[in-house]
Amino acid sequence: MAVDHDLPASPARTGVEGRRISARPGARARLARRLDVLAALAESDMRARYGRGRWQAVKWLADPFAALGVYLLLVLFVLDVDDPAPGLSLACAIVPFQLVMMSVVNGLGAVQLRRSIIQNMRFDRTLIPVSSVITESVAWVAALTLLPLMMAIYTVGPTLALLWLPAVLALTIVVSLALAYPASLIGVWFPDLRPFAVSLIRTLYFVAPGLVALDAIQGEKAAALIKLNPLTGVFEAYRDVFLYGQRPAAWEFLYPLGVAALLLAVAVPVYGRDQRHFAKVVE
Repeated sequence: MAVDHDLPASPARTGVEGRRISARPGARARLARRLDVLAALAESDMRARYGRGRWQAVKWLADPFAALGVYLLLVLFVLDVDDPAPGLSLACAIVPFQLVMMSVVNGLGAVQLRRSIIQNMRFDRTLIPVSSVITESVAWVAALTLLPLMMAIYTVGPTLALLWLPAVLALTIVVSLALAYPASLIGVWFPDLRPFAVSLIRTLYFVAPGLVALDAIQGEKAAALIKLNPLTGVFEAYRDVFLYGQRPAAWEFLYPLGVAALLLAVAVPVYGRDQRHFAKVVE
């Protein structure tokens, strides 16, 4: 294509628009580099956690099934809850909680796990919690098989509510990511508090409708207090999609997302400020 060199330069092309055009390749290159770093971190994390033998992956996959069995016995023989599909109701809480729990556990040790590259390489360390959630999400896909299995056992047929499944899965990932950032900071600055952090997340399961559905909880005040737990909305959204066959209520998305946004708004800037000092504190 020929270019007419006699034409005067256009201010629009040499001005703001020209700067925008020249900035685009740089922005794309930075995004590509961040994605490459994120993929490398997630791959190394997968190898570290599940690459030493098949039994580690088998154990991880067996955890939700084992939890379902224990809680199902508790619900049927101790709590005596009148539920036509108790196993499916429990699975709707156990499956999302598996990702939340493992993202926090991974986050607590994520920085220490990468101490060698932190001390010897320069990269965006704010991606470490994101890679932790990606790692757990990949393995979590297999745990999702528990839900259709329980639907088949209790003869609960699929409905159009399953169209909300991508949104419900995305909600679980966002909440897990929001908890992974403060977990990573706790693992760096307060390593002695790691067992306490794990216990706190487990407590959140029991003060949410994890064992029984929200509508089975006696007392309006108790139900209102339980709704303050962001995991309540997540668990109930799964029950709406898989058990009740209805569209999840708006609060089941909005409240957990609001809490997640608040956690990220606080934790991410703190993490970004302190990441430059990680090389000094990791052992």
